[in-house]
Amino acid sequence: MTDTALVADNASAATATVATPDDGKIVCQLDGVRCHIIQTHLRDHHPNYTIEDYIRDYPDAPLMSPTALAMKEKREKELAAKKAAQAAAAPAGAQAALVTESVGAASLVAKNELFHEVFELGNAPAAMNSMGKPIPCTVFTGHDHLSRDYLAEVDKAYVFNIDLLKKVMVGLQLNIPIYLWGMHGTGKTTVLEQAAARTRRPFLRNQHTINMQESDVLGQWTVKDGSTQFQLGPLPMAMIHGWVYCADEYDFAMPSVTALYQPVLEGKPLLIKEAPAEFRKIEPHPNFRFCATGNTNGGGDETGLYQGTLVQNAANYSRFGITEEVKYMEPALEENVICAKTRISKSDASKIVRFGNDIRKAFGEGKISATVSPRELICAARLGVAFGGNWKMGLELAFGNRLSRIDRKTVEQYLQRIFP
Repeated sequence: MTDTALVADNASAATATVATPDDGKIVCQLDGVRCHIIQTHLRDHHPNYTIEDYIRDYPDAPLMSPTALAMKEKREKELAAKKAAQAAAAPAGAQAALVTESVGAASLVAKNELFHEVFELGNAPAAMNSMGKPIPCTVFTGHDHLSRDYLAEVDKAYVFNIDLLKKVMVGLQLNIPIYLWGMHGTGKTTVLEQAAARTRRPFLRNQHTINMQESDVLGQWTVKDGSTQFQLGPLPMAMIHGWVYCADEYDFAMPSVTALYQPVLEGKPLLIKEAPAEFRKIEPHPNFRFCATGNTNGGGDETGLYQGTLVQNAANYSRFGITEEVKYMEPALEENVICAKTRISKSDASKIVRFGNDIRKAFGEGKISATVSPRELICAARLGVAFGGNWKMGLELAFGNRLSRIDRKTVEQYLQRIFP
């Protein structure tokens, strides 16, 4: 079918919709068919056209009818009631914990707000959809006391890379696991944390190391007040309460440990074999989200900078629906970040960023064995302010002084050229 014919068909379908009685359904913008759930309709009638394609092409169109939304809310309440019933039959030690988790999981209330307003992006064209219209996103309220403990603080001085933020928000909105990787200091974890903070999603960050064991993720039996109790790990806690779980430094963990995440990455329940019956099977709450960060893409360290990272299992990484390499910022954006964080002038920030980019270029060309991150440049700017505008000293203290003698001479040449 030609594009002209498709447009004509859509137009006639839209015209027919006007005359259709209100049946509680919504219109699929692709073919004009009325349905309750767009994702199900696409799966059955347009298998080569994904829900991500639909959101990209029709960002303002609803994805579920009011009837479907009501049924979803009813199912969530039934799930909470089921867990409460399980709690009534659970041992006394586990009963209080399970009841608390059920109440907390059901307490969050979702509401739609505008993307550019939530993230204070003004009227930047990049913050709008392809047609220049505002993009809706979900923000949560009604947090219980436990969820409030995991709400990240909003950093008003944080400067977003809007393109990266959009990709993160698609993952959070559509429940697609996200993996961000790249050099240190590029803001991988921070963009996830700030996206969660602005949308009021509780954020649980779990640091990974080579010594991490299954119990550090799933939980373990402990002795408390003279009795043996099973203490849930961070992953099942996030799944029960509907939090964002951030597996930080993912490529530092042993592949045998990260394999625990595979069913969760597929959206399936988590099985904890050692747990008591009431905790053995953890169903993911509808608001639960999984994201991870690392310095490599799972294939090993190509730079020699990230000792301790491991080659990971490709099957595990294939379960991340969104993978993005986070690179260092464009100079103008990095200047804005440094100005926002340190309140130095634009001209001074420009010189510091110029130094940073010269070092990164030299690293890429093999002239120096280390690179410099925005985090180090921000620290250097703060130190420069403390030493009365001595940016050269700030950069030496924050970066240059920990390099080899050969690299330090190269750095001194760049410093002398930019800060004579």
